[in-house]
Amino acid sequence: MATQTFQNQNNRENLSASRIAIVGGGTAGWMTAALLSHSLSRSECHVTIIDDGKGGIGVGEATIPSIVQLVRTLGGDEAEFLRGCDATWKLGIQFCDWKSDGQTAWHPFGQCGAQIDQRDLFSYWLADQQRPYHSYSVNWAAALAGKSPHARNSLSPIAATGAYAFHLDAAKLAQWLKLRSVANGVEVVGHRVREIVTDDSGQISAVTLDDGSSVAGDLFVDCSGFNSLLMSRRPQEEWVDASEQLLCDRAVTMRLPATKVKAPYTTAKAMSAGWAWDIPLMNRRGVGYVYSSQFVSDDEAAAELQQHVGVTDSAETDTPAFLSMKVGRRVNAWSENVVANGLAAGFVEPLESSGLHLIQTGVERLLKYFPTAKSSQASEAALRTAYNSETAIQFDEIVDFVQLHYLLNDRDEPFWKAAKAAPLSSALQHRLRLYDEIGMLDQLQASAFPDASYYYLLAGNGRLPKRPAALSLAVDKDRLQFVLRAILDQNRNALRELPLHEEMLQQVHATSVAKAS
Repeated sequence: MATQTFQNQNNRENLSASRIAIVGGGTAGWMTAALLSHSLSRSECHVTIIDDGKGGIGVGEATIPSIVQLVRTLGGDEAEFLRGCDATWKLGIQFCDWKSDGQTAWHPFGQCGAQIDQRDLFSYWLADQQRPYHSYSVNWAAALAGKSPHARNSLSPIAATGAYAFHLDAAKLAQWLKLRSVANGVEVVGHRVREIVTDDSGQISAVTLDDGSSVAGDLFVDCSGFNSLLMSRRPQEEWVDASEQLLCDRAVTMRLPATKVKAPYTTAKAMSAGWAWDIPLMNRRGVGYVYSSQFVSDDEAAAELQQHVGVTDSAETDTPAFLSMKVGRRVNAWSENVVANGLAAGFVEPLESSGLHLIQTGVERLLKYFPTAKSSQASEAALRTAYNSETAIQFDEIVDFVQLHYLLNDRDEPFWKAAKAAPLSSALQHRLRLYDEIGMLDQLQASAFPDASYYYLLAGNGRLPKRPAALSLAVDKDRLQFVLRAILDQNRNALRELPLHEEMLQQVHATSVAKAS
């Protein structure tokens, strides 16, 4: 979704909310500030952020391709962004041992191969199946070969479609966003909220800070994390718990020294009671274990993670940090004059790196439905309803997509059996019935993942439809073979133009060293 802009308007009388106060910093607060201040004219709207400097919980350091559009929207140079966030590139996710030990599945970003008659390759591949579906993805081929998404002297097909993302330092991303926010006129207040002031109608009119001062606003954005300082004052906006679908409620994280070779993909490895991530940054290696406290203790989880990553000396790593995870969402993310974003709005375990995407699309959706001064109370209510509907649909789809990974497992551990047996939403059941019959998927509003993402996951774990769709069977077999061979040839040609991931990273990050010397 492209970020909307109101820069052509000239005064504050055009917008219903000319004073926006963001409560909380971290990536949620600063991404909200950066996008709002970029898209709304200073002459119309004053943005204030109340940030006590504590930042976020820092679980998510991997992203999906929407982050590329964020960097472009904010006018950032990608090389400068990489240096500022100690970032590496990401072409997809490798899932190790999820179905069973020794089995690997892939979720590469972007379209698989090429469409045939404006339809996804999947149904046509299903009629052929001479090689894995994901093997027609240029991203998969590039990831396996350790390639960068960018060619040196031309525009690669991966870069042209923006089908890549980043591994990054979340704290440094917040700083990168802060620089752009301040440059766009965002006022920074470095205090903590002590009290919330409401008017006679129950709407928030101001927040009082720990130094006795106050910040007034027309619209408040709650980016205060799981604490939900503002939204928690609205008991009618209860929390929709998703812990029956997704069983993991804890995470243990560690920072390890950087590896010389940095894979251009995230690794998610099945563990006894959850899964472990492995994210290569320029300055370090971020690892963590997302698990269910019903099946493993904190000490057991930390020991299992240390064994997995080969840590035998405590001096090699920081002390393991433990995090509680509350999986679910608000019934309504926009209530009266309060919008929740980030963890205050909802949380899904970071298996598909969706956390930053939810923050970004939350702000983009707010801009889409931002009320004007001419909006009546009824029309503003309609805008909030549309916002909340799209937000809920998107969040629930991500929960379903993450749960699908667990549903497809054949592991024997108690956690994995319980995760496989967890109840499915009616929406996911419907999608699977349609897929199992003819390999088709309903188009979803506000979808975070294209159809190819589902096909990668389902086919990669051996769940195939009973038969291909009728339209795909009508394609001439010789033509199909020609197209499939052409896709593989195009992918091979594209790979020849791509430098190794390490080579391109050294070129980008060496510029930072040269500037500092």
